[in-house]
Amino acid sequence: MSRTLLADRNIRVLAVTGLISGVYIGMLNGVLQLFPASLGFGVATLGILQAVGNRFSGVAASVAQPIAGHLSDIYGRKVMIVVGSITTVLSMVLFVVAALTADFAYLFAAFFTFGVSVLGSPASQAMVAESVGLDNSMMNVAYSVVFLLSSIPGVVTPYLAGVMAGGYGYVAVFLTAVLLESVDLYLYLKELYETRSMARVRESLQSTRFSLRQSFRIPRGSWGYFGALAMDAFTFGITTTIIYAMIQANFGYTDAQIGIMVSVLSLAVILTQYPATKLLLLLGGRRTIAFSEALGTVLMVGWAVAGSFPVFLLLSVVFGASISTWVPGVQSLVMTNSPEHERGGIGGKVAAVRGLVAFPAPILGGFLYQGFGYEAPIIASAAGTAVTVALLLKYVPERAEDAFVEAEG
Repeated sequence: MSRTLLADRNIRVLAVTGLISGVYIGMLNGVLQLFPASLGFGVATLGILQAVGNRFSGVAASVAQPIAGHLSDIYGRKVMIVVGSITTVLSMVLFVVAALTADFAYLFAAFFTFGVSVLGSPASQAMVAESVGLDNSMMNVAYSVVFLLSSIPGVVTPYLAGVMAGGYGYVAVFLTAVLLESVDLYLYLKELYETRSMARVRESLQSTRFSLRQSFRIPRGSWGYFGALAMDAFTFGITTTIIYAMIQANFGYTDAQIGIMVSVLSLAVILTQYPATKLLLLLGGRRTIAFSEALGTVLMVGWAVAGSFPVFLLLSVVFGASISTWVPGVQSLVMTNSPEHERGGIGGKVAAVRGLVAFPAPILGGFLYQGFGYEAPIIASAAGTAVTVALLLKYVPERAEDAFVEAEG
């Protein structure tokens, strides 16, 4: 099935660009938690920056994605993917300026723009679904294939980023990201074809105006579903957004050692992706993401008691398994049978609710660390993930259309 899917040009382009962007995203996963400290800013400041600019739960990404998803439903998928790529290049340029000037204003602007750069995410999720004709099994595998290929470079690039930052400075890391995302942008412009029917796009342009209210409107009857997913983002965000800075500050590991941890995490994502996909096909999305959340509880307990580098590497494997069982499962649930005219918007709304609930999490984690020590934010996350398992099983339906009940009128 994977070979069949890659025969489609869009799936192939998104897989290749995911592989390319995975190179620099893998570099940034550890670097962005360590970079502010190199400019003289502490863990609490890092928490604020992550709250603003984290691509998964920051407030900038949370506000941008529902708007971008709604726009992709009106103007088409490709245009928003291109805009997101351009914004990513801009964010990396701002990181270069911040590294050269050590100015907090540029650092803040870089994190903010990096968060906004996920503008293309709802559109690309919808494009994958539409490229496989909305077939449920093919979507499950398609999301897993694209996610797998984007994870492969992360096996080595976090370590290389640590070495690069130590030997040549952080500017070299960010310039590499500029170059790689520019290649992605070229491929988007040249190779992607629009999956939203151009007749429907023209119809939307004639009959539908952009509505900020519509961008953020949550479908009736789906608050439990959205809330359970948001709880996951909040509880993980307390710790995972600052964990490498905490580990470095508490145990004195070098940038290269942190890079090895992130590399092992990426390797674990790759090695567990096939069994995670089989698990998704066997159990369905709801039980698969509940299993992922349970692995998160194990991870948090492990981080709280760990005291040696080999143990942290082992926990990176657990972290990787939790990611590989979470991402394709949630994407499949969101896209399966979503209303056609809101397919991009629904993905953005899920991201928005998760992000707006979770954006204070890094700030809370940073202050818990500053006030009560290393274990405090991790214990808070462990308790939260345990509660989230129950919420996911109670409120997340197996079929996405059961969550997205259209509002009357």
